[in-house]
Amino acid sequence: MRYIYPDTSIWNRLCDQTADPRAFYLALEERDVGLTLGFNVLYEIAKQFFSGTSDGAERGRELFSYAQKYLDLHVPIVKENWALLVEEALDVVGDRQMSSCFRNEQDYGITIREIDKLCRGDISPETARFFESRKSAARTSRFEMKAQLESRADLKAFLDGISEESLPHFLDAATVGPQGTFLLLGHLRREFPKNSVSELANVANHLLKSPRYRASRAMTRSGLYLNWRCAKRGSIRSDLPDDTFHVVSAAYCAVFATTEADQATIARHSIRGIQAVVCNAIEPVSDQLLRELETPAQSVARA
Repeated sequence: MRYIYPDTSIWNRLCDQTADPRAFYLALEERDVGLTLGFNVLYEIAKQFFSGTSDGAERGRELFSYAQKYLDLHVPIVKENWALLVEEALDVVGDRQMSSCFRNEQDYGITIREIDKLCRGDISPETARFFESRKSAARTSRFEMKAQLESRADLKAFLDGISEESLPHFLDAATVGPQGTFLLLGHLRREFPKNSVSELANVANHLLKSPRYRASRAMTRSGLYLNWRCAKRGSIRSDLPDDTFHVVSAAYCAVFATTEADQATIARHSIRGIQAVVCNAIEPVSDQLLRELETPAQSVARA
């Protein structure tokens, strides 16, 4: 079965258009497509409760109430990106075989309980710190990228010299080269602080050489793409690092759905072969997605 990853903009649109969850879910299944709910989508909905406004909290409850209808259908939740990376790293060294990219039954239940607590206004200090740390990490990542390029005039000039047309070739080569290993090494060091740099560099190299480890590759390709974009434009917009979280989360899916053309561009550059669908605001999102995902047999039948 192929899986589709709708980003937060799609879930907002589905909610506002009151798309029938069960009908949409079953229609996707008829096309042999499984619907997924990204952990990062849940995170972005939960951010509404930290907006400091009653309207934000009310919107958060509305979106979670809608998402709950899909959780009742047991739509799988994609694991957090760091968890995918850890599982891939342990798999590549033979310590533990990688399981599904989706949360298991126990973690699924924990997620539902946490959503319920947020909707009731039960926000623990640990939860508040988590959201603040994620916000800080995205901000730091953006500034560090710009600072690194400003301190490396040679690297900035090199990236600036790569044209839009030659970018895919650069990403293919750099992902399995020293640039890619260096970027992925940074992520691995955060998750495995007790391991030596040389050990983790070897792990990064093996992860990137195998197409099997899709999250590692997406994490690296998206980082390379953001560096290229920053070099070209001098900076990147504040929400771009957060947007790449969605893209990495979709690494094991065949389809990425969004309402934003720029987000689709990031997905296409970060995950080779993914089908990136951009939905317009004119017709129902569910209709657009179902039409895009029709099998050849279904298309013939409709004709």
